[in-house]
Amino acid sequence: MGAQKPSVLMVSANFHPYIGGAEKQALELSRALLALGVDVTVLTRRVGGLAGEERVDGIRVRRLPAWGWGFVDSFVFMAATFAWMLLHPRRFQAVHVHLAGSPALAACLAARLLGKRSIVKLGGGKGIGELAASKGSIPGRLKLRALAALDPQFVAVNRELVAELAEHGLPSARVVIQPNGVDTRHYRPPAGDEKARLRADLRWPDGLCFLYVGRLAPEKRLDVFLEELGRALKEAPDGFAVLIGKGEVEKLLREVASASGLKGRVSFMPPTAEIGKLYRAADVFVLPSISEGLSNALLEAMASGLAILASRVGGSAEAVVDGGSGYLFEPQDFGTFRARMVQLLKTPGLAGRLGAQARDDVRARFDLAAVARRYRELYGLY
Repeated sequence: MGAQKPSVLMVSANFHPYIGGAEKQALELSRALLALGVDVTVLTRRVGGLAGEERVDGIRVRRLPAWGWGFVDSFVFMAATFAWMLLHPRRFQAVHVHLAGSPALAACLAARLLGKRSIVKLGGGKGIGELAASKGSIPGRLKLRALAALDPQFVAVNRELVAELAEHGLPSARVVIQPNGVDTRHYRPPAGDEKARLRADLRWPDGLCFLYVGRLAPEKRLDVFLEELGRALKEAPDGFAVLIGKGEVEKLLREVASASGLKGRVSFMPPTAEIGKLYRAADVFVLPSISEGLSNALLEAMASGLAILASRVGGSAEAVVDGGSGYLFEPQDFGTFRARMVQLLKTPGLAGRLGAQARDDVRARFDLAAVARRYRELYGLY
């Protein structure tokens, strides 16, 4: 018999077509691993009438039973994951769990019993992600202790999460920093007059475009962005903003835009599969979050040649070279935030120069193919 094809099992409570940040990375990484010759199977919950088993871009997706709410839903998926892994040990050589939620316990226990390597990728930003949420309850703290006892390889996307893991009483846990990756072939800068044509199609105005892509959530502090943009445009009026996403603060943001004198200067758009075109039509990507893991949208914007204007937190602080690929500001330093917007508005060509460096940096450090190769090594698949 020939050698077994390298294989990995991805475990994620949600997966395509549900796409949040962690789910998007799971899908993109699975695609990249397939391109490297690794067989990928995804275990996820069966919800919304989706098929129990199908192929998504060549990825085998097995959706397991999920019913009830809260603890019941979690317990059913945990039990189904544990049973499936024990019944199908030849389908995978390593297991990669996305997020350190309750499914990670079942997956890591099954992997331990089967003698297979297990990886648990942490999610969220410091103080607001899953580690902080777990610390807030006795079951959550017990879950983290149980995970540490099972001794998986923890993966964090930035140094802040490594430190937070230690703060939660797990200083001996094995952890490696592995940033997210981005497909630098799919996300690319505009070619020739493409930006002008895209803006004409979108009916965007002339001027410098500040773009945000992601959830409209309180921790993103987009209300601060809109307030400071209103002040910046009084000094340098040739600019506008586009916010792409949905979330609980959308109504508030519309009210802030109106109160900040931004009528006609701010557009709200829903999430779209054509996001690459919108990056290529913009100039500056804005991410003023109070905390971040490592934003997929940030990396996509960098790959698309946008200058970055972000708060100095989490993965943003590690991905962006201040004054090179963009500008960073301290989370509470709104004066510098506004000053950098004014500088970008008043300096012709500055956003383009920063964006070109952002593109070079992301290709060197975050290219998805290279990230997939490093994960293959973590799995022990050579």
